[in-house]
Amino acid sequence: MKISQPAYGLMAVLSVILLSGCASSLPDQGPLQRFSDAIRSYDNTLTKSERDAAISELKDDKDRQQAQVEQVKSAPKTN
Repeated sequence: MKISQPAYGLMAVLSVILLSGCASSLPDQGPLQRFSDAIRSYDNTLTKSERDAAISELKDDKDRQQAQVEQVKSAPKTN
C-alpha cells in the first residue's frame, strides 16, 4: 500500500493540530505538583500527632463515661 505525498502532509498537519490542542489544556499554575503531595490528599491515615490526639480524646471519653456509670451506681435509689 502506497500513501501519496499529500496524504503525508495532511497527517503531519493533523498531528500538529492535535498536539497543540493537548498542550493548551495543561495547567497554567506553574510547576506540577509532586506525586507524593498529590496522593496525600487521598490518604486517610493520620499523622503521629493526630493519632496521639485521637487516642487521648478516646481515653478521656472512656474515663468520663466510666465516672458517669460509677456515679449512677452509687446514687441512692428513690421509689
